[in-house]
Amino acid sequence: MIKCFDKEWKKITLISYTMWAFYALAAITLAPDIVYILFEVDTNPAVWAGLQIAVCFAGVLGRLILQPQKNRWRRRAIIAVLITIAGLLSLPALAKTNLETKFGADNCAFNTAAFSLISKWEGKRNTSYRDIVGVWTICYGHTRTAGAHQYKTDEQCRVLLIEEIDEYRHGIRGYFTSQTKAARLPALRDAAYTSLAFNVGIVRAGKSTATGRLNSGNIIGGCNALTWWNRAGGRVVRGLVRRRVAERQYCLQGTRAA
Repeated sequence: MIKCFDKEWKKITLISYTMWAFYALAAITLAPDIVYILFEVDTNPAVWAGLQIAVCFAGVLGRLILQPQKNRWRRRAIIAVLITIAGLLSLPALAKTNLETKFGADNCAFNTAAFSLISKWEGKRNTSYRDIVGVWTICYGHTRTAGAHQYKTDEQCRVLLIEEIDEYRHGIRGYFTSQTKAARLPALRDAAYTSLAFNVGIVRAGKSTATGRLNSGNIIGGCNALTWWNRAGGRVVRGLVRRRVAERQYCLQGTRAA
């Protein structure tokens, strides 16, 4: 019978640096899915990819260097310490999940501001329910994929709202001039107009005086016009008044009227 395995294969599987690199690579590959299954949290795939590349290089290096019995525990202790340090340094980057990995770091300031502004007024329910007209709803007023007996975690609701915010932002930007998009939309003002569109609809917000004034270069006038959208059913609604005031404050940041 032809022998296919090294006669010391058991020893190799336990002490070979290259084998342990393979084990680490398998663990890193499975880790994102395991984290999501256990905690329903998406982690940064770029960091996992970086760790995989680092382990591959370590595996190649481990195959080339000698592994004498002398001082083997000292070498293993050093390697263990280095792995622990690498893991600890990776944790902050792994925590930068949906906002930066899904939408990009450039949009992070906008997403943070828009989420803070809009979520405050939309309210959140983690379990699906029927709204006043019988439509299934969940999280921050989400209806598109909502159905009976659904439950979403706070993180899932957060991601769902950010996805919708991104859609409304893209929609309202279709009504802005190139000059407005280039020079008149810092993150907070962008969030204020997106919040208006989220609340009253993209077309109504896009054709509003607030948008027209901003496009003409009248930034303060545009921000003030946001407060005009304070009625529902023909009457002034206190909650809408407060929401419009908050949007105006966001909008005016960086102007002399702030």
